[in-house]
Amino acid sequence: MNLRPGARALALLLLSSAACGGPLTPSPIEGEPVCPDFEIGATHAPMRGSLRFPVTLTVRNGKNPITRTTLTGRRSSDDPASRVLLADEDAEYELEWAQCENQRAPRARTLTRDTKDTAEYACGSAAVYKTDKLVTRKGDAASRTVHFAAPPKAECWESELPAAEPPPALPAVPDLPQPDAAAAEPAAATDAGAADAGAAGASAPPVGAGAPRDAGAGAPRDAGVGAPRDAGTGGAATPPRAGAADAGAVPQGS
Repeated sequence: MNLRPGARALALLLLSSAACGGPLTPSPIEGEPVCPDFEIGATHAPMRGSLRFPVTLTVRNGKNPITRTTLTGRRSSDDPASRVLLADEDAEYELEWAQCENQRAPRARTLTRDTKDTAEYACGSAAVYKTDKLVTRKGDAASRTVHFAAPPKAECWESELPAAEPPPALPAVPDLPQPDAAAAEPAAATDAGAADAGAAGASAPPVGAGAPRDAGAGAPRDAGVGAPRDAGTGGAATPPRAGAADAGAVPQGS
């Protein structure tokens, strides 16, 4: 098997550490950022989530590097944590955290055969931003847990979709002229007078309505009805004349 010079040196270091110490066991890295999958372009191409600027972790035993790994973030909180190989022994390690200067190009969610032959990611010059101590104890797996140190640039790749076109503008509504207040007052007064006149006419009875048809209506037809009649006197009553009843009477006792 052909190995590149850097990979060959790292393999030799791992073999030497395994020979000097206990067996290498995978140790989890907790707290690695989660970068969900995203979409780019007008076709909404699905891409794999990752950090824009990956982080490298180098584990040293004194001055000798034991292992080195590049962390790009988990795509989901359900994904298993990244791991590093550490010997199951009593030891004290130095953890060196550095961030790559080059951005990691987004990768398609579904890798095809054409992408397998593409050039690997080149980290460039990684700037160390933090160093930690890790003390392990033989037989204690929890002591080999590595806690992620947040980098200065912790942003993930996000969706970059073309901006949606704004909706068409609605036609402007023309402003209607406002009525003149001075011209509206006389018209209002005229309408009010007409309304009062109509109300007065509605309340007054019509001409002749309810008036007596004849001044003499209901009066007796003849004022002399029932009065003694006298020919030649126009119906006026004539008082009886004195002695008229006794004109031919013979005095008694003569």
